Amino acid sequence: MLSAKRKYSEVDSDDEEPTLGKQVLPVANLPADFSGVPQDGLEYLFMVRRDARQLPRTTRVVNPYEFKEEAPVNDAALLSTPHSALPSEDWREVFVSRFRNFRKNIVQSTAHSDVAPRPPAHKLTPDMKERDHWWAFLSGRPESEWNPPKKPKKQKPARDQRYGSFGGMRSFTSEYEVPLQDPVPELPYTTEEGEVEHAISFAPADSLPTPLSTPAPSEAGPSNGMFADPVSPTHNTAPAVQPEPTPTLLRHMDHRYSLHLLMYFSHWITLYLEEPAAGPCTITETHARWMFALLSRVEDYLTADEMSTLRSLARACMGLIKDRLGRRPSPDAGVEDAGSATIAETSCWLIVAAVVGLWGQRDLWQDAESMLAELGP
Repeated sequence: MLSAKRKYSEVDSDDEEPTLGKQVLPVANLPADFSGVPQDGLEYLFMVRRDARQLPRTTRVVNPYEFKEEAPVNDAALLSTPHSALPSEDWREVFVSRFRNFRKNIVQSTAHSDVAPRPPAHKLTPDMKERDHWWAFLSGRPESEWNPPKKPKKQKPARDQRYGSFGGMRSFTSEYEVPLQDPVPELPYTTEEGEVEHAISFAPADSLPTPLSTPAPSEAGPSNGMFADPVSPTHNTAPAVQPEPTPTLLRHMDHRYSLHLLMYFSHWITLYLEEPAAGPCTITETHARWMFALLSRVEDYLTADEMSTLRSLARACMGLIKDRLGRRPSPDAGVEDAGSATIAETSCWLIVAAVVGLWGQRDLWQDAESMLAELGP
């Protein structure tokens, strides 16, 4: 009777030396240093088994992270040189470092003041949501334009005034019925016979019948959402002086207020780029200083919408750079005043570098390089 247990010699062991398997086919008996050409299958199998014994028993894969791969050299990047108008890397680093210090000084000067800012006796700036008034203020217009007196609200007529009574019955009177106006003052004039008579003064706006709730049309008003220049034939007005972003004004502007004004600047720059020659608004160096100062009031951490506002501002300034490079001023042109001069390329680069460096929008530099590449060297 055969034993059910396997013999010890038949038990597999991992320590045993691996073999090439059982020899099934006959193999030629040749010397170990045989190097001739096999004449038949027996000699060929001998050489195959001999070469197989010389191979390593184990192999390992080379670790791909063991050695650092050298970055491929881009020949086009070496040959291409940055545009001469593009700021250098060294300039960007120095500017961002100094702008950070400037922001700290601005914050400390307002946060650690001993005396809290008192509300001004009169209005210093327009309200935040009055875009047209802000443009008039930044253009140096008189206060009567950017801070006009508020019109009193018209009160609706009482119920008993709209409904009269006649014989115990209510008589309906429409609220849109034109009320009787006061008699117009008469102006004297002389006829051919020398007799002085009176003529009724005529006002076009007063003659139009309007409902009670609709104001009469004004004879002159702003067009295209911008204020028109007042023209007075009787006296010469002094040149407008644009206000500067002083610490007193910046103290009343927080993060939200500053972003709102920067959004206005993006809108005004877009209007200027649509019609640079005869546009409704011209961006000056004073406006550049305002944008620079307002960026110092913006916080470090922004939402997606707030970041989009800053990116729009940077792209608008890049559009100004492209416009300035596309049409160089002639050397015979006169020297403009420092405040009323149109914005320079350097000022635009300051705004772009501040947005890129402070809020990590480095892809805007690539957009700037592409824009300058279109203009050529």
